[in-house]
Amino acid sequence: MLAWKKRKGQYGLVKTDCPIPKIKDTEVLVKVLATGICGTDFGIYKGYREVADGLTPGHEFIGEIVELGKDVAGYQVGDLVVPSIIQKCGTCPACIDGFEAQCENLREIGIHIDGSFAEYTAVPAVTLHKVGKDMDLKTGASIEPVAVAYSAVKKAEQFIPGKDVLIYGPGAIGLYTAQIAKIAGAGTILLAGTGADIERLALAKENYGVETINIEAEDIEAKMRDCFKHGKADLIFEATGVAQIIGDMLSKLRPHGELILVGVYHDSSEVNFLYAGRGELTIKGTFCYTLSEFESAIKLVEMGKINFDGIVDTIELENLDEGFEKTMSKQSIKIVAYHQ
Repeated sequence: MLAWKKRKGQYGLVKTDCPIPKIKDTEVLVKVLATGICGTDFGIYKGYREVADGLTPGHEFIGEIVELGKDVAGYQVGDLVVPSIIQKCGTCPACIDGFEAQCENLREIGIHIDGSFAEYTAVPAVTLHKVGKDMDLKTGASIEPVAVAYSAVKKAEQFIPGKDVLIYGPGAIGLYTAQIAKIAGAGTILLAGTGADIERLALAKENYGVETINIEAEDIEAKMRDCFKHGKADLIFEATGVAQIIGDMLSKLRPHGELILVGVYHDSSEVNFLYAGRGELTIKGTFCYTLSEFESAIKLVEMGKINFDGIVDTIELENLDEGFEKTMSKQSIKIVAYHQ
């Protein structure tokens, strides 16, 4: 079968021909119908996210079950499924407290075990969620990042109704966060990007009814005074993954405001906590989602609440490397690869 693998010391991924994986008793064999490229995959592609030599990355996908391990119950051959990336141990203190994403023995599809950049993948059955047979493949492969955005917004659900929201980063996660924040009852939503994001900002303004700003060409302080009731944000979602800008965000919050860190950070940053202390601000991290949040994200998608128009472009799996380059050059927001 076709599979894209990471080789130690090499940039990018290598296209290989390898055997269809054999499944364990608690796994299912899934035929991958469509798979998305995630920001985490870029770290693996570029080499700054360390993984085992020969790993097949990829964790955003929809597929059809073609074989069941002997200990698997609740599924049958032919079921259409999407996975959550998280394989929890279920016994550590974090798992017992319901914090699956902080499991002390966490294993992630496409990071610790082979993932979906292949024709077939062996998946732990506990990670799977069934979806309807009529699920659009491009949509199904996009559920996982929607779940990430859903979890981020849920962390502020008691705070968000009627509040003014600033979102940094009009990538897929930022665009989904904007939509879900609107569903949650946010007041004015301001989406911030750079000159390289002009088309993405225009898409968000037209399709989601949010305000937008190119921070390289406009004064964000003036824009907030124009857009927000109190001239500053009640809530900020940081969805760029650029650690160096976090400190500057604290000054954009009202007293008692919240900053939620949605991005994945590979660098450190100096932060002056003067604003945080004096303003009695709350800073929260968010990582992945719980399994119940993933189910809620599926329901949002199945109800047609998330608009994917203009976000997702498609390619053939055999051209996956082109998809990485298109996304990194900002020709595409999100790439989903099919295998025919």
